[in-house]
Amino acid sequence: MRLIGASLIALARLAFWTGVSNADDPADIFEKRILPIFQAAKPSSCTECHLAGVDLKQYILPTQAETFAALLEMKLVDLDQPERSKILTFIARKPKETTLISDRIRQQEFEAFRNWIVAAVKDPALRQTAPGGKAGPTVPDEVIRHARKDRVLQSFIDNVWSEVGRCAACHSPDRNQEQVKKFGERVSWIKLKDPQGTLDAILDAGIVDTDAPETSLLLRKPTNQVEHGGGVKLLVGDRTYRQFLRFVEDYVQTVNGKYRTADQLPSDDAEVFQATEIWFKIEGVPAQYDQKLLRVDLYRQAGNRPDSWSADRWATADRAVFGPKELWQNHLSLSAPRDSKRAQEIRTRESLPPGRYLARISIDREGKLASDPNAELGPDDVAAEIVVDSRWPAGYGNMTTIRFTPVRK
Repeated sequence: MRLIGASLIALARLAFWTGVSNADDPADIFEKRILPIFQAAKPSSCTECHLAGVDLKQYILPTQAETFAALLEMKLVDLDQPERSKILTFIARKPKETTLISDRIRQQEFEAFRNWIVAAVKDPALRQTAPGGKAGPTVPDEVIRHARKDRVLQSFIDNVWSEVGRCAACHSPDRNQEQVKKFGERVSWIKLKDPQGTLDAILDAGIVDTDAPETSLLLRKPTNQVEHGGGVKLLVGDRTYRQFLRFVEDYVQTVNGKYRTADQLPSDDAEVFQATEIWFKIEGVPAQYDQKLLRVDLYRQAGNRPDSWSADRWATADRAVFGPKELWQNHLSLSAPRDSKRAQEIRTRESLPPGRYLARISIDREGKLASDPNAELGPDDVAAEIVVDSRWPAGYGNMTTIRFTPVRK
């Protein structure tokens, strides 16, 4: 149905834009081929690359003279080489993956502007038009770049796709055949080795609520605030929840055009993360911490000194304590400063170098992360520091285990 609807839209545009016009009369071309773009209810081909912030109709004003003057002011028309005008370069840009329908629309837009500009620069009256007027996007370049779809995809990769392994048992088609038998193919929203396909599936399924982002099922299902067949996978306030929340809030602000200035844009997290199948267990955790969020950060031994540790953590994990059995366990996520060489390595090598590490264990005793996902655990929340030496094998059955030993204060 979506393809049929898009085809009808394309055909309607084709019929509207390609009316007979005098190829030598710029005013005639403007009226019959440029103004219909300005008046169209549907967005232009710009939306192939941009979720918000820019649309071709923003470069068109109500009259030919106003439009030409504004494009001259922005240096988007080349009077000497009209077919090399920057506005044509902008229109011709397209994403790596496109469709026949969008290609046809882009070509129609390109030909309309090219024919008009070539004719317009031959008109002495228009050539003598003084640059002026204002056209184009109403937001700064930083906001336009932020709304590019490739930037949004990278945010999804950093914040959601990097942790998607936590959802794979129930939602990935290579592992969830039992769930599919019970609930149907709709549970398979993960697309193997395809973050863009996965993002598209999430959006198509309505898992992100663009009207009320805090109610998005991407947040409420894994925390079991809405009944979730897989039980509690995340805690409100844990690192993965905060990453999901960061993506959802940013996506909603972007797609709804809420960012108007550069200082409204969110900053990137200082670290990047990559989930692994390396499991870590802590035994002997006091039962008094039952259901409290416990976070472990691993710092690698630095140099030959046995008491010297890296300034940056190499791995992290957080989850609720299981008080009745006095234990905590979870799989590790590798971590690295965003601009470091290691940040690139952990994307393709989901392993932790063997050796000695300091496990710094923090416990959210007061539940401050659940109350404020932007809060941070600090030195006062450190409950234990334990040295562990392991080869860090992958697999649930090969988990590295330590004994909880509280910090003496």
